[in-house]
Amino acid sequence: MKDLLVALHVYYHDQVDWFIDRLANIAGCQWDLVVTFSEDSHQSRRKFQAFKPDVKFMTVENVGYDVWPFIKVIKSVSLSDYAYVMKLHTKNVQPFKWKINGLRLKGERWRNILVDSLLRTPEQFSKCMDIFKEKPRTGLVCSYELCVGLSRRYPEDTYLLSEEAERIGIKSKTGRFCAGTMFIVRTECLDMIAGAHLDSSMWTSDSASHSGGTLAHVYERLFSLAVLDAGYEISTQVAYPVNYPAVFLNRNFSPVLKSVINVDRYEDGKKYLTLLGGRFPIDK
Repeated sequence: MKDLLVALHVYYHDQVDWFIDRLANIAGCQWDLVVTFSEDSHQSRRKFQAFKPDVKFMTVENVGYDVWPFIKVIKSVSLSDYAYVMKLHTKNVQPFKWKINGLRLKGERWRNILVDSLLRTPEQFSKCMDIFKEKPRTGLVCSYELCVGLSRRYPEDTYLLSEEAERIGIKSKTGRFCAGTMFIVRTECLDMIAGAHLDSSMWTSDSASHSGGTLAHVYERLFSLAVLDAGYEISTQVAYPVNYPAVFLNRNFSPVLKSVINVDRYEDGKKYLTLLGGRFPIDK
């Protein structure tokens, strides 16, 4: 059995050099690399082959963002041959600011936090792998900064999530997940998803909006819920210590403030004003 399988989906080929630089920080273990493309590139293939000659490639349908390619990988290999799987993917440059856990994410920051929580340095990678050994109940390690709770805003957090979880046999319906789906996970935590009936026809177009509740966003949550369902826990690693105070304050004080006064959209698609614990609908 090898220690690690790395599944990297490449959509933005101009990021290949950056990812190879990060992959070079994997040390102290035996590992395989599978690179998936929705659009093949001979130049990208040559770069990966020069870095890791035994790399394997798969061409996949351009559906399901980075999620469907990952599921195709775990369905195509024998998971029992590996102790852990690392999921990575290129990520588009954000033209405007997203705000997650109190952090403003623009440009490459979202991608960098996700990847660097795992691979910023060889020492960072070793810390992540050591978590599994030191905490045997850990099933998944991901970014502290971008580990978030389910909301009541979107279908993929509520009824679509419940429907798909029930269909494939996952009972856990609450918990935190990695916003952006880059993580290291114990292979046994993927058994339920790897064995589920899923094919390319089930995924909506990549151009579908986030609020549309695509199946890819549902599985963004289910990867983590499958870990909880298997009896394991989620552990996190800080990518950049400077981010820690903002995330800590947001997690611990923002829920209190939101219960006092807040405007948000809930599962019925309508906006509500929360004021001193009461919820009041807001007309469009």
